[in-house]
Amino acid sequence: MEIKLTKPAHRWLFGGIGFHNSEATMTGIMNEDFKNQVVLKCFREVSPTYSRVFTGYADWSKEDMDRFADYYDQTFRKANTTLYLVPGRMPYRDKDFNMEAYAEKVACNLEYLIKERKCTKIRHYCITNELAIGKDRVELSYNLPLFKEMHEILYSAFKRHGINVGLLSLDSSGFGDPWLQFDWAVNNMADTSECFCHHLYFWNEDVGDRKYYKKLDNMLRTMVARSLGKEKRFVLGEFGFKKSGKVHNAMFEDSASYVNFPELEGECALQYVEVCSTAINSGCLSACAWTFIDYPDPFLCEDGDSAEEKARFDAARFSGHGVSTRYNKNGMIRWCDEEKDYRAYAPYYTTGLMAKYFRKNSRVLVPEFEDEDLRVCAVTNPDGSCSICVVNYKDTAEMIDFTSEHNCDRPLRQYTYDSKKPPYNAFNDLPNYDKLINVKNNSFSVSVPARGMILLTTDYVDRVPTEVINLKLNNGVLCWEENKDAEHIYYRVFANGVQIASTVANSIKVSDNKAKYIVCSVDKYGNCKVK
Repeated sequence: MEIKLTKPAHRWLFGGIGFHNSEATMTGIMNEDFKNQVVLKCFREVSPTYSRVFTGYADWSKEDMDRFADYYDQTFRKANTTLYLVPGRMPYRDKDFNMEAYAEKVACNLEYLIKERKCTKIRHYCITNELAIGKDRVELSYNLPLFKEMHEILYSAFKRHGINVGLLSLDSSGFGDPWLQFDWAVNNMADTSECFCHHLYFWNEDVGDRKYYKKLDNMLRTMVARSLGKEKRFVLGEFGFKKSGKVHNAMFEDSASYVNFPELEGECALQYVEVCSTAINSGCLSACAWTFIDYPDPFLCEDGDSAEEKARFDAARFSGHGVSTRYNKNGMIRWCDEEKDYRAYAPYYTTGLMAKYFRKNSRVLVPEFEDEDLRVCAVTNPDGSCSICVVNYKDTAEMIDFTSEHNCDRPLRQYTYDSKKPPYNAFNDLPNYDKLINVKNNSFSVSVPARGMILLTTDYVDRVPTEVINLKLNNGVLCWEENKDAEHIYYRVFANGVQIASTVANSIKVSDNKAKYIVCSVDKYGNCKVK
């Protein structure tokens, strides 16, 4: 099979692959090990350059905003992540609701986050998640002129406060008539909208289905073209795959297909890459998978006197609908405190690589080939590096001969994903590259496993991370000096040569006071040297 990567005369900029990061407003209910060894560690390793977050509430207190800003400092700032904010839902519009006052509060809160707390990567904002008001998930979809009116009031408030945040419309879902909603926004809201946005969820789609892929490609290209007609970009604000959605006794089940059908998990990981690839090739500005971390199991969201009760109450208020009424298991990584189960699902090992190497400010290379069972995308970065991804839906491995109009100036690192053998590990570490692919005259050959994926990249530097020093063991706590290496991401901890943890913290509890411990730095290129 031959694939040519071409440079069109006018190449479009891509804004990055990312996730919806609900955990940004749930830090108060995380235990320290989960936060340091899973949430922060995995985010920094992937370092998505575009993310969607439930944030920007009118009723946030200063304490609430500072808690979010602290999380921003630990994640989005370090990864240079552009943020798209949206409240989980607007409050119910009773007779006393005043939109001007509401918009003023939102603008004041964002001004504090941006100007005082320096959360300068807040770039996009939508007035409410999926056209929701109060308990009604899609009320505004039936009153789009009201959405426009609210949108314009918020636009004026942002302008008064000098906030350089562009509004998105509509952040709509598949409920109602999404095409009608989207077209209405394009025709009526372009003057106050920086981008247009829609969510796509796919129900009961078979992995590798050609009809589904053509439908997906057509939908995204149409929405991109309609947006371009108004000189706007299009954002794929959420996407995911589902094979269920039931009410079990008192709780609603909102879970990804790989959660309800774990036997499909390995192959479902390819579907997420397929959407990312199609978003890149169709001209989307960016794409966000729903979600990065699972929601925790539902809990009674009542306020109280203890810190734990208050933290749960805040998490329920600021993390979208249904924290107390639904199982929201759509994450790349589990969140189960009772069983201490924080393992990554298979899609983390594909989508995480996509987020890491298909970054904002990249330019799209167009793949030319004829094979309906392959999905291919490629980008180049301002520093001249490039990344290429191939999904093979065939039942046999596929040998591919690439030629590229982009100059590849070094060997390509190859990361291989086999859906039959996902690279699960106890620490959710992304796998190391498995081989180097030599390039001659901008041509190279690779083999893609059956029902699998490869990611190729020159976006790396061969280097040895700075050594971790001053290890001390005291009363069952191993600690070390903070690594000041600018490229440092997280630490791997070894006892007697066996890895026991990955963490962003500078200490960890250990049980063996006689073991020989080693701590190594992992840098942003995945380099790690164990002594």
